[in-house]
Amino acid sequence: MNCIYCHEDKPETSYNKVEHVIPQSFGLFKNNFTLIRKVCDDCNQYFGDNLEIALARDTYEGQSRFEFNVKNSKDFKTAGKKSRIIIRIAEGPFKGTYAYREYSTDQDDIVLKPVPQVGFLLKDSEEYDYFLLDEIPEKEYLEKNKYDLQNRKAIRAFGIDAKLLEQKLNEKDIFFKLGGEIVPPDKSDGLLCDMEGEIDSIIFRAISKIGFNYLAFQQDSEFMCQDSFDTMRRFIRYGEKTTYPLVRVLERPILSDEDSRRRRLGHLITVNWAGNGISIVSQVALFNWITYSISLARGYAGERKDIKKGNFFNTVNQEIYDLETR
Repeated sequence: MNCIYCHEDKPETSYNKVEHVIPQSFGLFKNNFTLIRKVCDDCNQYFGDNLEIALARDTYEGQSRFEFNVKNSKDFKTAGKKSRIIIRIAEGPFKGTYAYREYSTDQDDIVLKPVPQVGFLLKDSEEYDYFLLDEIPEKEYLEKNKYDLQNRKAIRAFGIDAKLLEQKLNEKDIFFKLGGEIVPPDKSDGLLCDMEGEIDSIIFRAISKIGFNYLAFQQDSEFMCQDSFDTMRRFIRYGEKTTYPLVRVLERPILSDEDSRRRRLGHLITVNWAGNGISIVSQVALFNWITYSISLARGYAGERKDIKKGNFFNTVNQEIYDLETR
């Protein structure tokens, strides 16, 4: 039996695990789309440990699972200090501060916690510019720019104890006197936040796997093991790069009757021939938010088939619907 990802010929005993088109962490659906004896256990394990965990814990879509009740708040896990997501408070007395989310057993909810950071007071203002500990500017820079280091409230810090703060600032030839403690809010309810996220190769590979799995669900292993899919196969499994983009982010919804303001709640996947008639393209939109266009096969050289297909995975009632094309 030939695995559609590592392309290795393995015995049937190497295919005990089930590969899901939509990762289980993004919802369970009735009559779920799964791949049986197409993805070997080694590849299945690799995807779970390396791609799917990043997609679930360290993307906007992953965090949306808790907003839309796909996952229980008790299951929330943060990606840690190296997270691809940056959250900053956008209003109020703590405007500009960095934060991260974690589950609180005391409140039985997902709450905001401050990231270790230092803020410097802006001249002729009551607002601060905040810097992460490894990004604190030199004293000379602060004095020459818009910061008021002479003010008795010149420095504000969160998520760091006084001794470590003193050490970090002394390294920059900046000295301070502890004036008191400020307790930031830890509830996200009612707080407007700005969220920035990096979509890197790991996330692109995880999204591409969904599109590749979707086509594999419609076709047999022999079709998916053709040479035309080798570039995408190696990108997903081994992270091999190409001279052209395999994944693009589109600023438009997949469904023709939707816009940026109102969209149905669920996941969307499609596959079709590209406009040139010789390439195969998939579209994936988790929670119907960002649309990813995935080049599954560029210049397909095999047997021509009717591969046009689309489905909507409703995360509210767990139903899967076929899409119609116009």
